[in-house]
Amino acid sequence: MIRELVYGSVAVVLFAYAVEFGFSIGDDPREPPRVRSTIPLIGHVLGILKGGPTHYTKTGKSTPSEIHTLGVFNYKIYVSTSSRLLPIIQKQSKSLSFRPFLQITARKHGDASDETYAIFGGTLPDELSNVVRLSLAPGPYLDDQNMRMGKRVQVEVDALLGRGSTKQINLLEWSRHIVVQSSSCGVYGDQHPLMDPEVEKSFWDWQNYLTAHLAGVDFLGKGYAARQKVYDAYIKYFKEFPVDGSQLAREHQRMIREAGIGELDNAKQASLFTIAVFSNTAPTLYWTLWEIFSRPQILEEIRQELRAHAVSGSKNGGFVLNVSALKTQSPLLVSVFQETQRTRHVNASFRQVMTDTLLDGKYLLKAGNFLQMPGEPIHANTSIWGPTALEFDPYRFLSKGIPQGGFVGFGSPPHLCPARQFASTEIFIIAALLIMRADMLPVAGAWDKAPALNYSDLSTLLNPKRDVKVEVKAREAWAGEWTLKMGESRTRIPLASG
Repeated sequence: MIRELVYGSVAVVLFAYAVEFGFSIGDDPREPPRVRSTIPLIGHVLGILKGGPTHYTKTGKSTPSEIHTLGVFNYKIYVSTSSRLLPIIQKQSKSLSFRPFLQITARKHGDASDETYAIFGGTLPDELSNVVRLSLAPGPYLDDQNMRMGKRVQVEVDALLGRGSTKQINLLEWSRHIVVQSSSCGVYGDQHPLMDPEVEKSFWDWQNYLTAHLAGVDFLGKGYAARQKVYDAYIKYFKEFPVDGSQLAREHQRMIREAGIGELDNAKQASLFTIAVFSNTAPTLYWTLWEIFSRPQILEEIRQELRAHAVSGSKNGGFVLNVSALKTQSPLLVSVFQETQRTRHVNASFRQVMTDTLLDGKYLLKAGNFLQMPGEPIHANTSIWGPTALEFDPYRFLSKGIPQGGFVGFGSPPHLCPARQFASTEIFIIAALLIMRADMLPVAGAWDKAPALNYSDLSTLLNPKRDVKVEVKAREAWAGEWTLKMGESRTRIPLASG
């Protein structure tokens, strides 16, 4: 019996290798070289499921080529690990298109009807992209959005610190909460769809199933049930759209309605907008706080920086955080923030190859296949960032010599995240208030130097596998009344990506 099982297993493996070899016979010599998995046919699928975008970094290290091919049955995933190829790829937006992914997302995550799915296959994604970019451009609309966001940040930080209190919180859980509430107030107004704690919890429960929903394997339906609670909140919200909703929310709704999408699908698609906002900003805030508070010297240097340029007032007369000064005169905080992105960014930009495309005159990408552009190999490249590329250097971005094209934390031109200034401003306000007003230490006594990561996340920065419980203690000397002097959104944070 054992012998038959061994023979059968060997036969299956040999058959899988034969099938994989058969798929590779048709490779054009101009296509990027294949990187084969030790497990034929499904090895790369298993690698992606286990390691997420970090699998592309691993496969990239096994070849000297700046772009390589992964075989997944009869499909190919081309993986570019080169900053040099990024602008070349970005210029091929018609033949290397992001639009199919938006259409898939509308169906898989937004439960789009057949009619809505077809509409997203047209020009709507491009039109929505233009509307989002214009609504988030520096000016009065973004000023209003920032003002509401800032007010909610104050409410949440005050609730945490009270007047000289000490509390224990789960840092990731709290980071998620303040991002959801503050961002939502900014975009949707004070009566936003996620005010209810149960809806907020359902949103994060839903995020745990995003990968499963793409694959259609939520067999018990727990993720779909959580998603429905979020849908219901958005459906209720849009029935009586409040006057303090942002220009971004109004224009997004207008474009979807004018495209012919009905009210039910309209609300569902609007709920998807929050995925990109919350699921990326929350872990970025978490790791920024983690990196600062786990480094006492850096924490003190940033406090000195803020006291010198962005914070004024006294305990009895009240303190003021000048947000314009915070954005323009806090170079060390900016450096730590961007170094956090550089060292923890794993997102892979996705494209579908619509027509046969010859990159740089030598790499052939065949139609019907897919292209991934992970940021991690670029951020870890020693030829770009020097011999310390794998180390966290809080001072790295203080240098004037940041390599052009070497930082893709918010994407790369011309496809940069349009909300980068809004999200960064939110993180800076939260971080600055905590840095000045609180001390933070893990309840366990020390910060974990290498916390385990959750590789199944679909976020630009991976979440930790385990949340860290911290004690947050208000600093007595800074426990007075705090207000924000917001300034205008035309005052920008000097991010490497603009």
